[in-house]
Amino acid sequence: MEFVLRCNDLKCRKRLHERAVVTTCSHVFCSDCADTTGLSRSTNAHRTCPACNASLHNPDDVVVAGLSPSEDYKTSVLSGLSPTIIMECASRALAFHSYQTSQEIIYQEHLAKGLTDKYDTLSQQMDQLIHDANAQIKALQDKMQAMQAEQEALETKNFELAKAYKEKTIAHQRVQNHYQALKGQVNLTHVARAAGNEAAHTLQNARGDRFIDRLPGTRTGTANYSQMNMSHQVGGGRMHNRDFSRSSENSGRLQQSSIHIGAPLNPSLQRRVLGGRNNIGRELTPLELHRKTPGVWLP
Repeated sequence: MEFVLRCNDLKCRKRLHERAVVTTCSHVFCSDCADTTGLSRSTNAHRTCPACNASLHNPDDVVVAGLSPSEDYKTSVLSGLSPTIIMECASRALAFHSYQTSQEIIYQEHLAKGLTDKYDTLSQQMDQLIHDANAQIKALQDKMQAMQAEQEALETKNFELAKAYKEKTIAHQRVQNHYQALKGQVNLTHVARAAGNEAAHTLQNARGDRFIDRLPGTRTGTANYSQMNMSHQVGGGRMHNRDFSRSSENSGRLQQSSIHIGAPLNPSLQRRVLGGRNNIGRELTPLELHRKTPGVWLP
């Protein structure tokens, strides 16, 4: 591979093809860098090499060389010179190329070393990033597994709570139904007790009365007594007098159900009458009352 000269300015590093500015300190620059650094000034001015800061006082210390000379130039450039001078010029030219080659190698090695160091640094950073990423992934996986286990535990607990809630709901419904049944029984008992108390109060008030007002579906006690007296008169006077005297004591003792009571109601009879009413929660018909209390005459 043919060696290609480059501008020795580290900020430029441009390839040199046609023309170049060469110094006696074995450095070469492009025309733009020579103009910028002052190498292209007049020969009498003070010049300094931009690469090594060497002073270039002599006019021939800085020359403009053609990198692609013509055949005529190659023929005439060294013509007339002794072989010693020609060999010396050639050796100095070869030393220049050897120096440029070694500097390029050093530069490339330095550049390679810098790139290698940078690559090593980036590689270490990448390894650290990969390690941190793997650690974070591992931590997240562990956390996810823990959360999955917690989710399963919560689902199991939720299922158990739902089952317990369902059982409690069924038990509560049973208790509610039982409560409603007991409440109905208590209400019926209270109603029956109130009806019994009202009947007892009515009977207590009716004891001091001789007759009771006629209710729908019954006859007054006067008509009953009149029929009884007529039947006793047909049988005999003595029987009539006894029945009449008895009627004078017991007439008017009637129940609220408009039935005629022949004899005074004792407490046991009252309990029998009220018991029938309390048990069924309604008024007894005259036939039912007659069956329960033989001492009661039906109208």
